[in-house]
Amino acid sequence: MMKKLLLFTVAAIGFSSVATAQFSEFTDNPAASQFTLSSEGNTLQIGGRISGYYENRTLKNDTNYLKKTHNGWAVKDFDLDILGKTANKFVYEFHASLVDLVSAAATQNTANPANPGIKAAYIQYNGFPVHIKFGYDKLPYSQGSISDIWGSPYWSHANLYGGDLFSRRDFGLTLNYKFFKSRINLYAGAYSGMGENFFEYGNDAGGKFEYVGRAEFSYPAKMKYSLIDEEKSPTPIFRIGVNARYADKTQPKGSSIYVDAPDAPGAYGIRIIDGKRLAYGFDAIVKYKGISATLEGHALQLKPTNTTDGLYNGTSASVNKGVINAGGLNAGINYNYEKLHSVVSCMYEEFNTNDLYPGLQDWLYLAYAYKVSGFNSVFKFEYYKPVTEDKVQSPLHYTAQFRIGYQVVF
Repeated sequence: MMKKLLLFTVAAIGFSSVATAQFSEFTDNPAASQFTLSSEGNTLQIGGRISGYYENRTLKNDTNYLKKTHNGWAVKDFDLDILGKTANKFVYEFHASLVDLVSAAATQNTANPANPGIKAAYIQYNGFPVHIKFGYDKLPYSQGSISDIWGSPYWSHANLYGGDLFSRRDFGLTLNYKFFKSRINLYAGAYSGMGENFFEYGNDAGGKFEYVGRAEFSYPAKMKYSLIDEEKSPTPIFRIGVNARYADKTQPKGSSIYVDAPDAPGAYGIRIIDGKRLAYGFDAIVKYKGISATLEGHALQLKPTNTTDGLYNGTSASVNKGVINAGGLNAGINYNYEKLHSVVSCMYEEFNTNDLYPGLQDWLYLAYAYKVSGFNSVFKFEYYKPVTEDKVQSPLHYTAQFRIGYQVVF
């Protein structure tokens, strides 16, 4: 079995330099494909991703926290991605993580927003000026969230847009319109509001949608959703974007989102709430001669229906005014040095998940990638640490963490 797995991995590395065509707006980061069928304008591609790393955390002096809990080997990806394009302008995709599906089954089908078992399952029609997508996919919100993590030196998305503050995927309807040579890109959509937990719980008892909108401008040409300048842009190119999302998930009498879908609110209890939730933000990226710089910010306004909701932290209405605020900023800089097949990256972020609790979080990220064949066959090293720890809402057992491993996309 191990011999077969080794041979399969070597074969995948060999195929990893084969490029694919662009399919939809969130898959314009072309992955490699080991198997492609094309006939009379119809295209079907089957690809995937395999990766794993060694993780080590510098633990605090906590006798109740075992080192083996977070120090050791981990499988990051074992994905299967099927993409298709028909002659009559339909596009479809099914992308599943076999590892995450197994993990979800082992934990009574509990979805992990950062690593969902189903990553895409949709059909899209591009025959009209407005493209119409129906199904499950990334939401058109947040540059960092939309960009694939496999195309960067990091092993996971930053905390600000990694899935704890807002969902990254959901089931619903997305409309997309591009003009000015695709430099202006507009999105609008209506979704279940359950995020990555949709396949676990379906719609909530209230049944109201979450609405998401995004507008972005690129110049002098359209820019891919990639945070690394792999094209070594000969002239400066930039993109700026603004986005917002709103949901009223006030539950009917006798129902509670915290009971019916206990893991859906997320680590901080703010991904979905019993009440009204507004999030809005901006992002920007500039690329030039292998250097790329990013900036992103988000703000959340939460209005739980129940005045005794735990998010209010026991404060009176005269203090909280019926509103909870959260949000933060993330900034990063990257350099792609092709002569050494290397990418180095640094990110810094600060955010607060609830202004009615004391404390905030600051994180520093450092990463390096050595590209054997671009990001399709790459060695990655990631280090991050909490500069400021939120000891009330997110107490940590460690002071720093590093991950080192290998990734193959085929």
